Order: sequence, then structure tokens, then C-alpha cells
Amino acid sequence: MAKREAPEINAGSMADIAFLLLIFFLVTTTMDKDLAYLRTIPKKVENQEKQPPVQKKNIYKIVINSKQVIQARDSLIKPENIESLNSRIKHFYLVNRDKKENRALDYPYYAFGTKAAFQQKLDIAYNGLDAYESKDVLTERDEKIIEQFNNEIQEWNKKIEMIELYTKFSGKKEMPEIALQAHVRLESFIKTDYSAYVAVQSEVEKAVTELRDEESEALFNITYTAMKKYYQQNKLENTPKVREYRKYMDLIELLYPLRLIEVKPNR
Repeated sequence: MAKREAPEINAGSMADIAFLLLIFFLVTTTMDKDLAYLRTIPKKVENQEKQPPVQKKNIYKIVINSKQVIQARDSLIKPENIESLNSRIKHFYLVNRDKKENRALDYPYYAFGTKAAFQQKLDIAYNGLDAYESKDVLTERDEKIIEQFNNEIQEWNKKIEMIELYTKFSGKKEMPEIALQAHVRLESFIKTDYSAYVAVQSEVEKAVTELRDEESEALFNITYTAMKKYYQQNKLENTPKVREYRKYMDLIELLYPLRLIEVKPNR
């Protein structure tokens, strides 16, 4: 009796079916998004000159351990109480904001700049620039110093513009600026849960954003958040309103800077 051969299966259309299934899953699959504020990644700092040590009072240190327990300075915060971090960050910014005397020693101090003081700094920078640019021959070191003076001139011109804006809308002659070294330092462990890390980031940014909103509404009768949304949607148009909002936002960000340093995870 002749052996019967098994009929071959026509697999010609399997590739098409697999391709259609792949498209189906790509279209229908949803991915969870991290619930966090978007932040701009800071630029690399080229200046490697030795910086003065940061005073402890200017650091708000937050550590998240492998069990997601948060240590905010000397206080322990359980994961379910993370919202309390908001008021702690605000306290860090505000406790010495209007004080020139009897300041809390463990928190950042404020400087109170005036237009006259900023103008004096600007004049010094211009004089220094003129002294170096008048040389017949410039060394590489001279060119670096000239670049530094140009950066200072740009900075002090910006400060003068900001204090003019602040005094116009606040009615005050001095502009409060938190210590340049003041920042939030975020540390974690390799086993720290990513969602806990992002949650802490969000609480820090939320606190600063709320401070900015309150200040902006007091000065300009519009929140920082609303201005930022309008600016992001219309910045390509470069209208007077867009330029105005950009200046307002620059002032609010100067008054309440977000300095968040994220440290490499510990073991």
C-alpha cells in the first residue's frame, strides 16, 4: 500500500497576519505616563574653578531610602504623608524672606538689592572690560577675562531690568533674592522605587510653583502657571504680550528659583 504524504500547509499569508497583529497591538496598547512636572535638564558647567563650600543652612537635603521612607532634613516622612513635604519646602524659602535681622540661623538668608547697587556693579564691570580691551595685545587669559566681564555686564543689565519691573509693580525699592547657594538636594538608593523618587521631585516643584503663582498673582494679577501655559502655546508668535509674559516669568523665577540637585544613588 502506497504511503500517503501529508499535505503541506500554506504559510504564505502568515507574515501578513503577523504584521497586522503587530500593528493592532501597537495601536491599541497604552503606556502609563509618569505623573511629574517636566523640568529642563541643566546645562553642563564648563567652569571647573574651585567653588566655596556650601553652608549647611543653604541645603534642604531629602533622602529616600530603599523602603521609600523620606528623610527631609531631620524629619522622617512616611510615603503616605509625602504631601507634607510641600509645606516644608515653602518654609525653607519663606522663613527668612522679609528679614534683615533676627533671622532663622538654619535657613538661607536673603539679600535685598537696589537699582543703585546693581548699577554700581554694572559700572565696575564696564570699567574692567574697557581696561582689558584697551590693551594692544591680548593673551588667552585676557580674552577669558573679557568674556567674564561681558557675562557680568549681561547679568547686571538683566538684574537692573528685573528690579525696575519689581519696584514698578510691588511699590518696594528693594528686591529680595535668596542666597545663591540655596538649593534642594535629593539623594536616593539604588533600590529606591522610581515612583517614590518622581513623587518627591513633583512635590518639590509643586511647592516652588505654588510660591511663584502666589507672587505672580500679587504682582501681575495672573498666576505664573497661566502665564507659562500661554507663553508655551504662543512663543513662536513673538507678540508684545508674549514678550511681556517672558519678562514677568523671568522675574518670578528670579524671586523663587528652583535649584534641585539630584545626587547619584547610593548602594
